[in-house]
Amino acid sequence: MHNQRLPNRNFLLLLIILILSSLLNSGCGGIMSPPIVNETIYRAYCVGVGDYIYFPDNYGNIDLPGPSYDVNRICDILSKCRFGTPNTEFSEIWYNTDWSATKSAILQGIANIFSEADYNDVSYFYFTGHGIRVNNISYLCPTEANYYAPMSTYISVSELEAALSTIPGTKVVFLDSCYSGGFIGKSMEETIISKEELEFFNDEVINVFSQAKSKELLTTNEYKVLTSSHYYQECMELAPVTPGDFDPFGVFTMALCEGCGYFGSYPADTNLDTKVSLQEAYLYVKSYVAELDAQLPNINITQDVQVYPDNSSFTIVEY
Repeated sequence: MHNQRLPNRNFLLLLIILILSSLLNSGCGGIMSPPIVNETIYRAYCVGVGDYIYFPDNYGNIDLPGPSYDVNRICDILSKCRFGTPNTEFSEIWYNTDWSATKSAILQGIANIFSEADYNDVSYFYFTGHGIRVNNISYLCPTEANYYAPMSTYISVSELEAALSTIPGTKVVFLDSCYSGGFIGKSMEETIISKEELEFFNDEVINVFSQAKSKELLTTNEYKVLTSSHYYQECMELAPVTPGDFDPFGVFTMALCEGCGYFGSYPADTNLDTKVSLQEAYLYVKSYVAELDAQLPNINITQDVQVYPDNSSFTIVEY
C-alpha cells in the first residue's frame, strides 16, 4: 500500500473556482458570451456615360452633358452618409465615367469593388446614361455602344442582375436612363427620343429584380431599386441655354440628390428621423418631377419614378 497525501483545502478551493470560471466563460451552465456581429460595411460604385466613343455619327451628336456631373452629385450625397450609432461612413465610393466606362470595365468593376462584401453589408450601384430596349430585352449603354454595334456590346438587364447577384447582402440600385437621342432644347435643352427607335428599360429591371427570388437567383439577397421612369416614357436631362448658368443634370438624379442632402438639407426626410428611406426618396422624387413639370410646361417632363419594393422603410441615406 502506498501512502498518498491529500491536497490541502486552499488548493481544492482554488481548483473549484478555476473550473467554475471556465464553465461560465464557455457558456456551459452560465452566462454565454455575446455573439460576434460583423460591422455593416457600405460600398458604392457609380457609373456615368455621357461621352460615347462612336458618337456623333449619321444620327447626330447624342452625347449627354449631364452624367459626369450626376456621378459627382451621387458621390457627394453618399460621402455625407453616417449610418447608425457608430456613424458608419462608406468604406469605398468608386466611380467610372465616359470612355473608361466600357462594358467590360463596368462589369469587372462590380466584381472587384464588392468582392469582399458579406451578408451584413450594403452595396450601392448607380448608372446614368443611355438605355435601350430591343426585342423586349432591355440594355444599358456603355461608352462603346452605338447603332451599328452587336447587342453583345450592351449590358442587358439579365447581365446586370447576374453580376449583382453574386454580391452577398443588400443591393441598392439607382438607374437614371432614357431611350436615346440628342439633347435638343426648347426653352431649355432636353432629351427628345423616338419611342419607335429605342425604349427605356425600367420595367424589365423591376421585373428581373422582383422575380429573381422565384428563379432562385437571389435566395439570400435583397434589392432596393429606384429607376427614373417607365420604359415607355421619355427620361429627361436639362442643360442651360447659356453655358455657365448651371451644370447639366438628369431630372431623376437631381431630385434624388436634392432630397438626400446635396444642398445641405434633407427634405426627403419627412419624419425628421435623420434617415431617408427608400419610400421617402421615391415620394420626394415623384413630387419633384411633378413640380418641375408644372414649372416648365413647354418641356413636358413626364417620367414616373419606379420603386421596388413598395413602401420600404429601408434606409438609403442617413445623416
